[in-house]
Amino acid sequence: MEEFFNQLRERYLALSEEEKDVIRSLMGTEQGRVLGKILGPEIASQINLRRPAQPVQQRRGLGMR
Repeated sequence: MEEFFNQLRERYLALSEEEKDVIRSLMGTEQGRVLGKILGPEIASQINLRRPAQPVQQRRGLGMR
């Protein structure tokens, strides 16, 4: 199980800052709470979920694909 957590952590750290900001923008949202329940405290504690430096622009329409 520890290997799994390490793999997830490495994948998160490999994301660009923009991609990390997308995940960080979920903090405090319904989607973020559900994601937190799935990931659990073990994984959430390994990921720095601070608020994004800049607001993440939400895509709309065909841009969501």
